[in-house]
Amino acid sequence: MCKKLRSSAALLLTCMLLISGTSAAYAEEGYGPWYVNNQQEETSAQITTGPGAKPTGETSGETAGQDQQPEEEGEDEEAALRAEQEAAEAALRASLPQLQTSVLHMDGHWSVPFFNDQLISIGDESFRSIAIYLTNTVGDIIYRSYSSAHGWTPWAMNGQYTAVYDETSVVEAVQIKLNGPVSKSLDLYYISVLNDGTQTGWAKNGGSCGTMGTGAYMTQFKMSFYANYDTFPFQTDGALISQQPDGVQFIDGEPRYSNGLGGDYSGWGYVGNDRYYFINNAPVSGWQYIDGYKYYFGDDFKLVTDLEPIIGAAGPYHIKINKEMNCTTVYVQDGANGFIIPLKSFLCSTGDDTPLGTFKTPEKYRWRFMNSGVYAQYATRLAAGKSFLLHSIIFEKQDNMTLRSDTYNYLGIARSAGCIRYLTRDAKWIYDHCPVGTSITVYNDTNPGPYGRPVIPHWIPEEQTWDPTDVTVSLPEVQ
Repeated sequence: MCKKLRSSAALLLTCMLLISGTSAAYAEEGYGPWYVNNQQEETSAQITTGPGAKPTGETSGETAGQDQQPEEEGEDEEAALRAEQEAAEAALRASLPQLQTSVLHMDGHWSVPFFNDQLISIGDESFRSIAIYLTNTVGDIIYRSYSSAHGWTPWAMNGQYTAVYDETSVVEAVQIKLNGPVSKSLDLYYISVLNDGTQTGWAKNGGSCGTMGTGAYMTQFKMSFYANYDTFPFQTDGALISQQPDGVQFIDGEPRYSNGLGGDYSGWGYVGNDRYYFINNAPVSGWQYIDGYKYYFGDDFKLVTDLEPIIGAAGPYHIKINKEMNCTTVYVQDGANGFIIPLKSFLCSTGDDTPLGTFKTPEKYRWRFMNSGVYAQYATRLAAGKSFLLHSIIFEKQDNMTLRSDTYNYLGIARSAGCIRYLTRDAKWIYDHCPVGTSITVYNDTNPGPYGRPVIPHWIPEEQTWDPTDVTVSLPEVQ
């Protein structure tokens, strides 16, 4: 018995290490207007299967068909091990990513928040919009909703609400996915119930869930994380009730778009965080003018989001910094069409004092001592007479082995004092490629940019003192 408890506790602690390796607490900056830092009592769920559902006939803490006999010896040790296991379970729950969701009532007010895998429901009423926050981890949650009247909304992320249309437009289907370090260890599954009582199967990582073209709509849904190295044990068929599947399907290895309503489709399609563009259900490749930009699609039909290997990096450039979404896009010129080719994009952190407008860079610095007593690499001044710089994340000394790891892990989340921070790799790219006099536009928009918002490659431990993207770092050899 003792051995069994020890093994169980050890296994749980191992799981904690595996999962919490990509977990850390978010700073509170950046949450939307409905974020509340507390949890409500769980509501009773009508969804009958899925993670957390209890099999019929079992009660918590009981073992069917066994008499509970006191142990003759070792009882204190077993009690201590049970307490240790319970503490480990509580620590594991605390270390996992946390979800907080609100939905917009038909009369225009937002619901109370729902947490983690709670059933998201406002009675028999439908809802017009959703807003989801992902906390206690490093990464993004991205989502959109569907209505017959307006189709799929633009993608929203990290607490933004999906587009709100007229009062009769209700949510019929959703797509929800993760991006960044969190997605390397966890999948996100979600299930819905329609107003006619139909319960769908579970959708996964951006798949469609709900209904299209049936006249029905969603009244409930719930979400659950599941380790992506495990087989999901619940029903995934029938996640979308529609005439045919909706989204990208692969036929003989080639993507085709299947319109849930039937008929031809032209527009963007997604598989996880890969993007395609379709004309009459067929994917495009090569150079394409779409939505005012000039994009390039590879031989595999995927959108290429770093064009430097395709067209080089000769410049000139126009850098556009989306202050609201902490995303920078570097553009190159398409002849007389102007700067409409997005060369690449970078994640960044801006601040409340970061000025809006168009500027020309006047000077650059290899290292720069900052007014808070710390250092940054590869700094480019935003404009003459202004104190704001584009620079690397923060170092304690003029030494690339003194990184403050939190400025790496929370890039794009934590606010700066007004400068624009980048991973060292990206600050160096700007420093090396963009000469003095390069135009920079700082603006606000809920759309991150033509390539969406990038993410950090992976989470690093708090004690790590170097930026893993810094190509100048020389680590000592392990003896």
